Amino acid sequence: MSLVTPRQILKTITLIVDSGIGSVGYQDFLESGRFAEGLREFRVEPAHPEPTITQIKVPLDYTRTLVEMRDATSCDGYVASEVNDENFPVEPGKSGERELELVCFHREIKDDENPARSELLQELDKLGLKPEGPPELCAVGEHQPDLQREFPIVARRQVWRSPDGILVVPILDEYDYGRGLSLDDVGSRWRYSDWFLASRK
Repeated sequence: MSLVTPRQILKTITLIVDSGIGSVGYQDFLESGRFAEGLREFRVEPAHPEPTITQIKVPLDYTRTLVEMRDATSCDGYVASEVNDENFPVEPGKSGERELELVCFHREIKDDENPARSELLQELDKLGLKPEGPPELCAVGEHQPDLQREFPIVARRQVWRSPDGILVVPILDEYDYGRGLSLDDVGSRWRYSDWFLASRK
């Protein structure tokens, strides 16, 4: 969306002056809210690209510890030791094959510790999806390792506050030194290239 041009602003000023409204009348007009209402009426919201959703299936064994799941990814690059059962307790689940969704919004998207302020969580909810966590992410790394070579995969369901106070979540990615399992900051914008691991509600 292009910005208002100086020529358009000058035209607006000319219309105000030619109207003969005067400073008092114009101030009353501004305070009435009608000017702002008129601007909102003609505002065009920027169109967001349609998200891409890809379904995958992976086996999951919830009887294993998260450390066992983490090690089973066989990442040959950096693996964050903080991805463990103390920081990310494994939530009970039914072992077996799981249908999961990978979602990419193709744009920067805001996130926040508070779900009410998280654009990411709200957009997933609109799609009828909920974010998945570290066990499901590790299963993707174990059984479909080539996916993270194509794009970063984020598990947003569980967050951990690091010793320096930063909220982080696990992410599978490809680095110069190989496939990795690292942690990334929640309180910022996710990149246009990030994919989010989710499932149907």
